[in-house]
Amino acid sequence: MKKLFSILATGLFTLSFSQTYVKVSLEKSQVETIYKGGPKKFESDLSDNLRYTGNVFQANGDFKLSFNVNDKGEIADLKLLPELYDKTFEREVKRDLKRMEKHFAGTRNQEICVNVSFGRDIQPSDARAAFQARDPFAGQTGSR
Repeated sequence: MKKLFSILATGLFTLSFSQTYVKVSLEKSQVETIYKGGPKKFESDLSDNLRYTGNVFQANGDFKLSFNVNDKGEIADLKLLPELYDKTFEREVKRDLKRMEKHFAGTRNQEICVNVSFGRDIQPSDARAAFQARDPFAGQTGSR
């Protein structure tokens, strides 16, 4: 029993530090009328879909994802910038986005550009600011 508990504890401890956080930002007016649930739902859905892919590929950095939504609500012309030598990550990101296609209600062709940031930092869960280093002598005058 002790061995099982220690194995589970070690596994959970290891996984808790290997999470990738995905931050999605875009101009709200781009998806306001064509995505069911609006921009907040779009950001949440895309972030949730990309989290697993980010973990698998240990993604870290900023990317730009651009695509078109046609009048049928279908996603086309997906581009992930900057382009990568290994196209596997790009293919998985595109697959994650295609999974959201059923939520788009296209009325006309519209181009959407999304900034996606992958990071491995631990994000505060209660909206507090994280501790940051500062200059210990900031605000002090130099005269004696």
